[in-house]
Amino acid sequence: MNFKLILISPMLISLLVFGQEDKNLVPNPSFEVLDGKLKKLKQINVAKHWSSPTALKADLFSKKKDAPVHAPENMYGKEFPKDGNNYAGILLYSYNNKSPRTYIQTQLLNPLTAGLDYCVKFRVSLSDLSKYAVNNIGLHFGVDPLSLDGKGDIIFNKSDEFSSVIRDGGNKTFNARYNWETVCGIYKADGKESFITIGNFFNNKDTKFEKLKKLENFPGTQIPSAYYYVDNVEVFLIENISECNCSGQNRIKRESIVYHRDYPTDGSDISIEVQLKRATVYFDVESDKIDNMFLKSINSIAELMKSNKNLKLEIHGHTDQAEHDAIQEDPENQQLINLAELRAKSIFNALSSKGVESDRLIIKSFNSDQPAFKGFSMLSLAKNRRVEFKAVQ
Repeated sequence: MNFKLILISPMLISLLVFGQEDKNLVPNPSFEVLDGKLKKLKQINVAKHWSSPTALKADLFSKKKDAPVHAPENMYGKEFPKDGNNYAGILLYSYNNKSPRTYIQTQLLNPLTAGLDYCVKFRVSLSDLSKYAVNNIGLHFGVDPLSLDGKGDIIFNKSDEFSSVIRDGGNKTFNARYNWETVCGIYKADGKESFITIGNFFNNKDTKFEKLKKLENFPGTQIPSAYYYVDNVEVFLIENISECNCSGQNRIKRESIVYHRDYPTDGSDISIEVQLKRATVYFDVESDKIDNMFLKSINSIAELMKSNKNLKLEIHGHTDQAEHDAIQEDPENQQLINLAELRAKSIFNALSSKGVESDRLIIKSFNSDQPAFKGFSMLSLAKNRRVEFKAVQ
């Protein structure tokens, strides 16, 4: 029996084209270049290089155009462009899913390079007549463009899909109706990502919303939705996270470490309880992404569930004490606050994608209350960042 300790150290890579490292890879990032006549709503495609991946198109507004697509005043509220004369408009949430969401999408100037870090920034402003504000505002990276026939929501349910979505570091609820806020994050490329899409890719039940009162003396009727203006989209290569300058995200980060333990495969029969214990999944610092080394564990659990139809499974999410303490430094960081649950959900989604019925899976979150090992050594903390399994008959 042996175990491996995987250390992931930052790499500084010198590029011959170093002068291009701060070049924005997003074409027409502020929607200034138009290709066609902008006259009505649902015309995001008039902004050169931009489109929507569903049949319901996003909006485009301009200071140089009349109603209904005028800026700063329009049917959704009042906002001056963050940059230039134009901005886009997308619907990210509606009460009881009464209205389909909208998204904006473009192809990057160059594909991303595997293993390199990219800074992601885009500016959003909640429209004045929105009754709701939400979190989960994200930018998705894909090798291919997203596409959905008809009018509907693009909802992800697989862990690898969520790992390609960059949200604000604290996944805050963006509720400012009178100014622009920045969604900012850092993305480590898998390689060959060529398309970005901005929107909300999470179910309503997984989206935190805040109900807002109508602004005093503002004309018009509130819409039962969260409608956001979008402007100034950036994706650029960085060598150090400080170059991205995301507020609240540049606190000192601990060295990445993922614990993993190998067990002998002697072919002997072992109980379900032992199989589940050996399938424990461990996580990197402040992450809910499943490392590839644990895909074998996921597969074994899925096969176990399929072979035991009466078995139900509790999925226990845990964090380490240092992750818990980090909330004090960043009290609005929803990723940290909900990290144990998010880890359990990532396993839930992975098992569901392999055919395990969702009603046989039960998520439980314990945060840092039940450490597997005491102490603050790197190894002890790594052993506590985990998801464990418990059989329920």
